[in-house]
Amino acid sequence: MTSPPSLDPSPRGRPRSDALHAEILWAAAQLFSTQGIGGTTTRQVAAQAQTTERTLFKHFGSKEGLAQAVISEAVLPHLAPASLAGLAEAIAAYGGDLVAWHQALLRARITALQTAPELTRLLLVELVRDEGLRGRFAAQWKPAVWGPLVALFDRLQQQGLLRSDVAAGVLARRFLALNIGFLVSRLVLAPDLALDDEEEIASIAQVFFAGVSPLRG
Repeated sequence: MTSPPSLDPSPRGRPRSDALHAEILWAAAQLFSTQGIGGTTTRQVAAQAQTTERTLFKHFGSKEGLAQAVISEAVLPHLAPASLAGLAEAIAAYGGDLVAWHQALLRARITALQTAPELTRLLLVELVRDEGLRGRFAAQWKPAVWGPLVALFDRLQQQGLLRSDVAAGVLARRFLALNIGFLVSRLVLAPDLALDDEEEIASIAQVFFAGVSPLRG
């Protein structure tokens, strides 16, 4: 199994210490996703990364530090890329066509998540299991995803592109529920289910924006 682009451990063009950091991080992500954080030892992670526990602790301090690094450096950037901050600019690139933008966003998310579905599984499992992790993840997720999305929908409402009788936060929650539900079912719960991704994506985008388009009196 290869690592996703954001965790590419190749030493070419980067210091060996950075490459080793990525090797350990990716090894931990793989093992945590299949065995759980509690069921994985630092010795196993070090062996998977072909290094020593001493080196692992030098990079991450402890198993808890390693687990936090996997979430903050691997899982969150992979699931919620920094490009979300440019949502309004992305819509402009599609000439203001919200349905086309939504479809493109879902296509990009499927492509990214398919490179490392284990990161999605890891996050889902650990968010259910670990209350502390839920709090830490929320602290990172809110400014990275929630804030930009609510701000986007608020701006679209002000521009008259979305219905204004429903709060922007409500629209954002419905948007996330629809998209996350599709991605989780497609990539984690039933990855082998025979689905036409393009048809599913088109339907999701059309149904969502049919429901949130401005009301016509």
